[in-house]
Amino acid sequence: MSKRAVEITTKMLGDAGEHYALSKFTFAGMAATKMPDGWRGYDLAVETGEGLRSVSVKTRSETARWKAGSWFMFNERIKCDWLVFVFLEKSGSIRSWIVPFDRAIENANKPSKDRKDPHLRYISWAKLQREPLCSFENNWKLFARGVSQPVAIH
Repeated sequence: MSKRAVEITTKMLGDAGEHYALSKFTFAGMAATKMPDGWRGYDLAVETGEGLRSVSVKTRSETARWKAGSWFMFNERIKCDWLVFVFLEKSGSIRSWIVPFDRAIENANKPSKDRKDPHLRYISWAKLQREPLCSFENNWKLFARGVSQPVAIH
């Protein structure tokens, strides 16, 4: 029996990213639920113990097209509490950054006045690899300053 390749659509990729984030939050001990398709503003609601937080999930995969536009896009007018950036590598590994919305705005591109859609903001792959955003990789406990670094024992 031969395996049949399935072309993954952007909708399928986005849904997979939402379900991935949903499971990671749950495994981190926070109850989470997916909002209905078409829900405006956010994709998940997460109970932190201090109330519900709204979470928007942005998913990308590593493709030739990714190399030409290596960023995650979000709309600054559609506010939420947290943004999750999910990246599927060609190898099948998944990386993710869970960033407070205000920190994402601080670190996103600054749109020019002449741009057609100045409310669309971008966070580049390069910025996710550097401080301060790299500290938010795998931040499934929603630490406002990112994942704590282990203390070295001397």
